[in-house]
Amino acid sequence: MKCPKCLFENPPGSSFCNKCGSKLETVCAHCGRANPTDSSYCNGCGRSLVDYSKPQTYTPKFLADKILTGRQSIEGERKLVTVLFADVANYTAMSEKLDPEEVHQIMDGCFKILMDEVHRYEGTVDKFTGDGMMALFGAPVAHEDHAQRAGYAALGMQRAVKEYGEKVKKDCGFDFKMRVGLNSGPVIVGAVGSDLRMDYTAVGDTVNLASRMQTLAQPGTIFISRDVHKMTRDFFKFKSIGKLAVKGKEEAVEAYELLEATQVATRLEAAIVRGLTRFVGRDKEMATLKEAFDKAKSGSGQIVGMVGEAGVGKSRLLLELRQMLPEGHYTYQEGRCLHYGGSMPYLPFLDVIRAYFGIEEGDREYVIKKKMAEKVTQLDEKLKGILPPLEDVLSLKVEDQAYVKLDPPAKRVRIFEAIRDLLIRESQYQPVVLAIEDLHWIDKTSEEFLGYLIGFLANARILLLLLYRPEYTHQWGSKSYYRQIGVDQLPLASSAELVQSILEEGEVVPELRELILNRAAGNPLFMEELTHTLMENGAIGKKDHQYVLTRRASEIQVPDTIQGIIAARMDRLDENMKRTMQVASVIGRDFAFRILQTITGMREELKSYLDLPPKNGTSVSVRLENW
Repeated sequence: MKCPKCLFENPPGSSFCNKCGSKLETVCAHCGRANPTDSSYCNGCGRSLVDYSKPQTYTPKFLADKILTGRQSIEGERKLVTVLFADVANYTAMSEKLDPEEVHQIMDGCFKILMDEVHRYEGTVDKFTGDGMMALFGAPVAHEDHAQRAGYAALGMQRAVKEYGEKVKKDCGFDFKMRVGLNSGPVIVGAVGSDLRMDYTAVGDTVNLASRMQTLAQPGTIFISRDVHKMTRDFFKFKSIGKLAVKGKEEAVEAYELLEATQVATRLEAAIVRGLTRFVGRDKEMATLKEAFDKAKSGSGQIVGMVGEAGVGKSRLLLELRQMLPEGHYTYQEGRCLHYGGSMPYLPFLDVIRAYFGIEEGDREYVIKKKMAEKVTQLDEKLKGILPPLEDVLSLKVEDQAYVKLDPPAKRVRIFEAIRDLLIRESQYQPVVLAIEDLHWIDKTSEEFLGYLIGFLANARILLLLLYRPEYTHQWGSKSYYRQIGVDQLPLASSAELVQSILEEGEVVPELRELILNRAAGNPLFMEELTHTLMENGAIGKKDHQYVLTRRASEIQVPDTIQGIIAARMDRLDENMKRTMQVASVIGRDFAFRILQTITGMREELKSYLDLPPKNGTSVSVRLENW
């Protein structure tokens, strides 16, 4: 039970907080009844117990913990965020038509919908108004994909409110719809209180323009600014609204209506749609992957961990491997862990199961069951026993009463066995390549199943590819059939080759090439994003079959996509390491050790944060964050 005052997590059944001594109860503001602290509705009058003026009463524990754990290191920081405004269309008319009690109940239900969607994508509710809310994505917790998260949340809100509005229409006769507006831009985070209140200062018109987008939106629609569209254009479908006159802005503002999500879910998929750049370097890594596949094909199962920071090309390596292997001679299955999916059991394996059985979005339940039964029968009639647990994990109705009567631990065992048996039996037909992407975001249940599955791979024709970032740790390194590929930054020659392939219609002058190489520091994604951004904003021009810079290097800013990745990466560091990086990047790329030591006030511990030359030389280098 969480204390509403200090947020300490107390044992179930506690009457008083073990940390601050406060009584663990929530008093209903409407009828005065005391309720257990984890109650959502009053047991006396049925009213919502959420106090919309107190963030700790509605912020999920997992998100509250993230915010409070890192609050000291983020206070005073500049963050790139996406701001979401949502409000009820014709709220005044509804208030005049309906009884205040009815309006209160309707808005309680509406606020829960909005909160659930914001928190699903790890956004934070900044404030509630009488008829809506404001939320932030990217602060105080930084996210490299804050604009995407806001877009998914906005679409989720409109879907849920549409269904909710039908109920309101039936019960009260009022046409209930929401208007949503999004804009991206910088804010400076101020103090983050223990009650989760956050003070911030908007830079420019970040918040104001989001509010104007919401005001201009038609009921039931989502309007976004040009900045949001620029960061999310590959992941959603839009309709151009043209330029709109906005209060407080001298010039008209370009706006778009957000319609729906596309099938594109990753940066690599977006790159494929736009057209991939030439694949350069990575010969050694590709040879390792091919060797692992050959071993798995011969009956000696293999696990390969592909480890690297965001943007270095882990997913591209996976794509190149698939193109190298003989089509039709292996089964490929892929699951993806999501940044906001840590509380969704079996999430990456749901992808695997749906793809294996050919389950499509919108398939009715009886169609899904038919597809599953036919596929399993075709593979092996003896495997029919795996259908009930697989139906269960897909949230289908299970008819097998023997399975239904099992307790949760027994069902979990059956699910583990079912997914294992399916994969191993398929591998007996032909080799299986099973890839799990973004393992650093894996949910606990999937992680436990993965450990279980790995115990059966030694003699299976399965190549298990695990893609993750360096901060993720696991217990599989001791397996004789595990190997790790470190996907590092590209060497200088390969980086130069990549830049030339991006700007393939002309020769890249040395000044431009050096700028891109120095700024991107061997990260393929950064090279592509920086180059495309320079092209879009006119900083690169073409003259006499050569690409040249049209402005000074000091005037070039970090592309928003890269800034988001760097900010999220910085937020994963411990407080002292983060401060060291921030101070060092202000000094410059090259600096004297003693200068950094003097400014930070650190002594011996500073050495552990730096990759010092032999014999503790005095010059060190800051690479990625020095923009």
